[in-house]
Amino acid sequence: WQRQWWWIWAALLLPVVFFLPALPIDETRYLAVAWEMHSTGNYLVPHLNGATYSHKPPLLFWLINLSWWITGIHVWSARLVGVACSLLSLVLLERLVIRLGVSAQSALRAAWLLLGMVYFAAFSSAIMFDVLLTTCVLLALHGVLDLDQSNYRRGMGVLALGMGLGILAKGPVMLLDIGFIILLGPWWSAG
Repeated sequence: WQRQWWWIWAALLLPVVFFLPALPIDETRYLAVAWEMHSTGNYLVPHLNGATYSHKPPLLFWLINLSWWITGIHVWSARLVGVACSLLSLVLLERLVIRLGVSAQSALRAAWLLLGMVYFAAFSSAIMFDVLLTTCVLLALHGVLDLDQSNYRRGMGVLALGMGLGILAKGPVMLLDIGFIILLGPWWSAG
């Protein structure tokens, strides 16, 4: 039953997705930006009340609009973006731990630990950028691990994809998140 952790995770989060209204100020603002993107058809530059919204990059707004395109315009469908990213983060973390040479049981424990962290659990269904950034960082870490294991072509591709999506998700802070791990490579890398 331990391998079925995503069912437990879904059972805990889906009621929140379907019954929690958008919370002021951040979630309602981000939904307004996504709605204006949807209603104007301008998917390149986000706007809020007609003014350019340059506070945040557009990836979350694009994903919300993709969700709306599939399911219709609902708060719950916008929340599914965060839930999908949190599930992907858990899977990426478990795979990363296994790739580091730790047992599958320990990798499962790592996913359970992340799932049990209050901050992660609180923001797993939020319409915000943090869990999306976590997903991008974990993807980029897979690329760093590929580079460490001399798989340069795949490593550069996955690292570039993770960093590019991370910058589109939260901005240049992504460079800090992954940069320290790369700079400390001589201390953690076996190669």
